[in-house]
Amino acid sequence: MSKIIDVAEVIGSPSALTQEQGEKIYSIITDSMSREEGVTLDFENVESMISPFLNTAIGQLYGSFSPEIISSYLHVENFPDAKQSTLKIVIDNAKKYYSNKERYTTTVKDVIG
Repeated sequence: MSKIIDVAEVIGSPSALTQEQGEKIYSIITDSMSREEGVTLDFENVESMISPFLNTAIGQLYGSFSPEIISSYLHVENFPDAKQSTLKIVIDNAKKYYSNKERYTTTVKDVIG
């Protein structure tokens, strides 16, 4: 059985915009996944959302858990269709970053100068 999390209720707002809000969701997910319990994030009452929230809530999971574990234990419901592409980008970038964090950081430093 999966623990259902009302995202808007946990963050105290229908707008999922900040890293601080994302951290609240991330903490719940990691706590449950560490105990091998499933988590379902329900986005039904979320009216707006941006990538900093998703990077913190979901993206950083890839630094602590394998993609297989995440897909086994984390589920989403009522995720806005308009934000599917943003979520995909967040996940793809997180997988790349956490698969070789040192190389990624070095490359970014080289590009930025």
